[in-house]
Amino acid sequence: MSAHSSLSVSQAVRAHNAALTNLYLHHRETVLHIQNTLLTRILPNVLDELALGDRAYNWAQEWLQDELSIFRTLKRHEFTKAFALESLRTILTWRLTHLGGRDQTVVLPSPLHILPPPACDILRRPIVILRLAKLATLQKDPREYILRSVEGLRLNLHHINSSSSVSTPGPVFQYVLLVDMEGVSMSKSNLDLLTWYAHEVAPRYPGLFGTVFIINFSWTHSGIWSVIRHALPESVHYRIFFPSREVLHECISPSSLPQEYGGNLPRLPEVPNLLDTTQHVIRSPSLSPSRPSSKDQDGSASLSHLPEDCSVDHARRRKITSFAHFSPRSQFNPFYGYPINPEPYPPAPFPLPHLRHGRRRKRDLIRTLVALWWEKWRSRVSWTCSLLFIFFCARWWWRQRRKSVFFIRSRPNEV
Repeated sequence: MSAHSSLSVSQAVRAHNAALTNLYLHHRETVLHIQNTLLTRILPNVLDELALGDRAYNWAQEWLQDELSIFRTLKRHEFTKAFALESLRTILTWRLTHLGGRDQTVVLPSPLHILPPPACDILRRPIVILRLAKLATLQKDPREYILRSVEGLRLNLHHINSSSSVSTPGPVFQYVLLVDMEGVSMSKSNLDLLTWYAHEVAPRYPGLFGTVFIINFSWTHSGIWSVIRHALPESVHYRIFFPSREVLHECISPSSLPQEYGGNLPRLPEVPNLLDTTQHVIRSPSLSPSRPSSKDQDGSASLSHLPEDCSVDHARRRKITSFAHFSPRSQFNPFYGYPINPEPYPPAPFPLPHLRHGRRRKRDLIRTLVALWWEKWRSRVSWTCSLLFIFFCARWWWRQRRKSVFFIRSRPNEV
């Protein structure tokens, strides 16, 4: 186990979770405001740009109803709302164009293993086990398996927090990840996979793992960690541990661990994997512009945990886009600063405002920036121009007066 000041591992884990809970309570109002903006403004805008229909709208709402995913993204951007909104819009577009187009009917073997309840750690967080050696046994590119598994983790965590049967006080923010290093070498393929995850997956699923325990590690692994940990932020030091068996059992009871890790559960292959069940509910619709049938609408509506709220938001979205005219700087304009038309866009099955000229023109951007600058500095510019006008008038009058006096005084000399 690596040294972590005077705090034990269990104390560091509790302190990190307590700080996360305080941040969530402090910023929850901002999270709800961002969620409302995503549902009423950004989602219609993205659907219009991609020319997608109601089925995509219903499918996207499942992710937008995940309040903790929004919170984790906001935290990743240090609670700067503008940056978080831009990132969430990018993630939403990626989900509709990449994740939504994958064939989700085929259940892939997952390299991750979620232990079924009541298995949990001392903070009642669910436990995920990753056997890195299992990645080498996958026949196809492991990136597909990992991406599908991480989406299943998000869905499972959202289900835990939205279920009324959950008796835990407060939401469950994150997982506990056990990384089994047995039989793993630091090969180039593993490093490339880690780099891919850090650049492609982690930004779209931030903060899923609150604590990472590296188990069955060799001295080589711990030595590499002792070197690279100095280049990582201080907050990471209290989330990644190389524990002994005793320290691991302080944070996770043996009743929640398989036999391989000193627990009382059966061996890991004999323990059911919740991801095998979660993948069955990852249903991505055929994201086409055409309207779905009533049967498809009923099926896609079941993806949302709050169907009544979905219909309310949908009605609100239609109401917003039903105005006859939009100002380029209207708060209801999804393309703020650019002129739009409220008529239905031809590929879209419902009326959504779209760009009047089909693109964001630089002249419209310059016009908007000039208008905003004038609104902010209009009074000061007016006063400055008035004072300059008075100053130059007074200067001109003073020069004319001096010339006239000089002319009068010089005439007797000429005589």
